[in-house]
Amino acid sequence: MLRSNKWLLALAGVLAGLLAGEAGLRLIAPQVYRRPPVWEFDPELGWRHTPGASGWLVSPEFSVEYRINAVGLRDREVVPEKAPGRQRILCFGDSFVEGWGVAQEERVSEGLQRLLGGAEVVNFGVAGYGTDQEWLLFEKMGQQYQPDWVVLFFYGNDLWTNNSRQGIGAERGFKPIFELVDGDRLRLSGVPVKKTGFWEPGTMPWRRRLESWLQQHLHLWALARKGLAPEVPAPQQQRYYQGLYGGGASEGAAQWELTGRLLEAFGRSVKGVGGRLLVVYVPALVQIEEDDWKMKRELHGLAGEYDLQKPQRQLQRLAATYQLDFLDLDTVFAAEGRSRALYFRDSHWNPAGHALAARTIASRLPSTGPGAAESRP
Repeated sequence: MLRSNKWLLALAGVLAGLLAGEAGLRLIAPQVYRRPPVWEFDPELGWRHTPGASGWLVSPEFSVEYRINAVGLRDREVVPEKAPGRQRILCFGDSFVEGWGVAQEERVSEGLQRLLGGAEVVNFGVAGYGTDQEWLLFEKMGQQYQPDWVVLFFYGNDLWTNNSRQGIGAERGFKPIFELVDGDRLRLSGVPVKKTGFWEPGTMPWRRRLESWLQQHLHLWALARKGLAPEVPAPQQQRYYQGLYGGGASEGAAQWELTGRLLEAFGRSVKGVGGRLLVVYVPALVQIEEDDWKMKRELHGLAGEYDLQKPQRQLQRLAATYQLDFLDLDTVFAAEGRSRALYFRDSHWNPAGHALAARTIASRLPSTGPGAAESRP
């Protein structure tokens, strides 16, 4: 009896410690990430927003509501027909444009609309998309919205997404991919996209479903998983940084060539409906904050020479080759970033980052009026 009581007391002590640890993490250092159920499988694009869906995106740094409109955009309700005399601007990109971590009204697209007077700005951002999916989304849906301008945001990992058959870091399964044929012709493959169990949680083994629930609700569990296994293995991180910032001229050459052809095709599609494409380079946190780059080099064992300005130079070269308007946000972000934070620690823009991007882009676009796409900023 005495031995049983000791075991019960020990068990109670362990449980009390776990509960105290969980409560402490929730208050002081939250660990869980929880995505809202607002994405669904799409056989042409890989995934898309679910029309009419809503939910909350939760991380250690933020908790924001997502509301998807009737046509599948994280935006207000908007009709394809443009109001007479009103300029319309479409924003395409990945989680930066979608507004990962910020309220809808804090995003770069809403900032642009406020700054450009009578212009109407529509947000087509979808987390995890590459340039290829963004172009396909424009062809499928965006061109109906009669744009004067399309602002296409490019972030470094788009280079790899464009060359991958699966979503990178998003667990969203397979995606379409383009291949270069005869050196310059794009050929689409991987469609219809293969559907994985990620899109049907009910079909997953009960153990994986339990682990997923624990990961999204228990801070102690999330902390333990983070300590035992990094989300992205070190060798994969090393290949990513070497390909994007590696000092060699040949590093990533084939990937950039494919990306250039996608930009060319996107620009041609926009021009075909009477609009104009502006390509905007989104700088990475490692390019803006020196301490973050030092931390990443140590954390991932990044040895050798790196050129942190390489991505925007490559993108600027491609924009010049294919006669596209180009804007590099790096300089203004580097200057502003010396005095205040523009990013969350998860590498996405915070509200200040979105506001700065909106001001910088607005200075390159006409404010309002029909035929605005004809005047060069």
